[in-house]
Amino acid sequence: MLTILLFPLKILLIGLDFLIMIITFGWINALKKVFTTQNPLRSVPVGSEESHRVSTLGSTGFGTIKQPLLSTNIEGVASLHDLTQRSFNLYSSTKCMGTREYLGQLDAKVKKFGNIRWRTYKQVGEESQAFGAALRGAGLVPSPEEASLDRLTTSCSLAIFENSCAEWMISAIGAFSQSIIVTTIYATLGIDAVVEAVRDGLIRAMVCNKRSLSILLSRINEMPTLKFIIYTNDLIAPDENVSIPSSTSSVTFISFEDFVASGNTTLYPPTPPTSNTAAVIMYTSGSTGKPKGVVLTHSNVIAAVASSNLAIPKREGDVYLAYLPLAHILELFAEFSILSQGCSLGYADPKTLSATGASPVGALEHFSPTHMAGVPKIWDIIKKGVEAKLSASSPIAKFLVDTAIQARSFALLHGYDTPLFKLLVFKKFSKVVGGRLRLAISGGGPLNSEVQIFIRTVFGCPLFQGYGLTETTGALTIQDYTDLRCGIAGVPLPANEVKLESCPGFTDKAGLPYLITDRRDSEGNPILGRGEILVKGYTVALGYYMMPEMTKAEGLGVDNWFHTGDIGQFMADGSIRIVDRKKNLVKLKGGEYISLETMEGAYGNSNFVDAVAGGVCCYGDGDMDRPIALIQLNKVTVMKWAQAKGLTTSDFDELRKSKELYDAVLADLHNECKKSRLSHLEKIVAVAFIVDPWTPDNGCLTAANKLQRRAVIAMHQKEFEETRKKGIF
Repeated sequence: MLTILLFPLKILLIGLDFLIMIITFGWINALKKVFTTQNPLRSVPVGSEESHRVSTLGSTGFGTIKQPLLSTNIEGVASLHDLTQRSFNLYSSTKCMGTREYLGQLDAKVKKFGNIRWRTYKQVGEESQAFGAALRGAGLVPSPEEASLDRLTTSCSLAIFENSCAEWMISAIGAFSQSIIVTTIYATLGIDAVVEAVRDGLIRAMVCNKRSLSILLSRINEMPTLKFIIYTNDLIAPDENVSIPSSTSSVTFISFEDFVASGNTTLYPPTPPTSNTAAVIMYTSGSTGKPKGVVLTHSNVIAAVASSNLAIPKREGDVYLAYLPLAHILELFAEFSILSQGCSLGYADPKTLSATGASPVGALEHFSPTHMAGVPKIWDIIKKGVEAKLSASSPIAKFLVDTAIQARSFALLHGYDTPLFKLLVFKKFSKVVGGRLRLAISGGGPLNSEVQIFIRTVFGCPLFQGYGLTETTGALTIQDYTDLRCGIAGVPLPANEVKLESCPGFTDKAGLPYLITDRRDSEGNPILGRGEILVKGYTVALGYYMMPEMTKAEGLGVDNWFHTGDIGQFMADGSIRIVDRKKNLVKLKGGEYISLETMEGAYGNSNFVDAVAGGVCCYGDGDMDRPIALIQLNKVTVMKWAQAKGLTTSDFDELRKSKELYDAVLADLHNECKKSRLSHLEKIVAVAFIVDPWTPDNGCLTAANKLQRRAVIAMHQKEFEETRKKGIF
């Protein structure tokens, strides 16, 4: 009834906003959009093969020379040492790395912070060079000029087992200055992964957090090569007492600051690497099994940085929010991209991005970033955080916001903005992400279209997708930031060429195989072939450390075609859309395929799903007729639902066992299925409610917040088995 009564006001507001747009010449941008038929980032076929394509930016030299340039006009950058040295010289007085002063826990969930401490480029350069010299003084030696997959025979690698922080990056830059390899280990992988990496890499020195010292000491006898453990004080309050083990004859414990101070740069000046020297052995987060060490050369990372610099504009004064794990390739090459152009890095803890986890303000508001990267789950959490605040507001306020979102979503698609709504509504929302966010990129998995539209509408900045794997240095394709289509992974980056390979054994929703000869997809869109995405080029890793057979099987190496395992299609404009992943395609009893990852993205839009606690885990197999799901139940939504229903009980545990709630949640999930245009086979027939969060700590999520389906099922075996039975007719 209220909506009907307020409808004239809605028309009035939209009309007034449109009039202001006309008067302020906002229509000029809309006119430009009409006469602009192409996005700046494009791809072209190789010869006559439409499903084999390269970037139109290849004319700049990328992909045609062995050492891709840092940008279109800068030569002589062949390694990450070259890159950072150039920046230290050019931007010496510019803010480089910022860290918020940690003052301790305000309560169980909220951390307290003080001012930001900034290091200039000159300071970072001096610290990193001293750190590198200290590594040499500790007995580490330069690695071979030519990278290899063979087991290392000398102590030429530094292990970093720490969350993202300035000390992490300074340690890496310092190691590169001495041609020392950085072995990255996710801080959440656990001590077993650390022990294995130290043994395999003959690791002599490791950087870790002070809190990790005791657990490392408990297994020190299993790591005989480890002689130096350098600890940071990241997120440790000044008055917090964390015990430091005494150094022994076998291992020395030393603070990061003292280690830097011990570096003798006169005795150990830089020993620069070549482009073919190994830069990183990056252990994957293990979403598909045992972590593998991906060997990346300096050339690999430079190619990724150079390509992304062409695609993502940056300018003086830009700030990048650095909070994703640096052990994840997306964050590593993104931060080097920022450093290459003299911009600033603001380091943050993922749990303190907003004021719900930090006091007095969250990192987003404190750093006010212009650039931000995130995995799909982060954007979903931000979206649901905004929606939660809206649900608590008055009906009039919700009406105004809904009207503004509808109007701006339409406007942005047509090349103009909504000045009235921007002033009345969206200016307040922009503070959620710091008020200056200009570009936001999503990577690490498919981004739900509803989330993508919501973020770019509410915050007024492009949210576009990138696509890559650790094996491609995180850089394979990128969407043009002016491209407002959803579900587009973008065009091949200039350092690579991409082609599709037919997958006759896998079928789409219509039961048709994915073939490179396809010219229409299952929705009738014109395409230029479908199939598994293969890539060859300068961002493709050398291979897997100590795994030559697997390296060969996957097609790694610059001159080979790497098989990504992802199924994609080239759209009519030459951009890629990822439609499935081989390992996420599950065949049901009837022989039909369903896509679990696509389903999880769609069902995750339900307000009954708690994204912060882990979201949704879908499941199906060859013995089942239809799929089922385990979901993290959102307590706040459940209690509001109960209140709206007039239920007398306020006991959450009692409510989640009720059939009435079960039916309501299942109906809501079915509505999301319909909205997302999933096939009827992907409509779940049963659901289990979970209240124990899925986190990297309990193994249900990777460190990059990807779902570990097998771990989730193992953790909730009873609920899973009971629910699975309902999927068998």
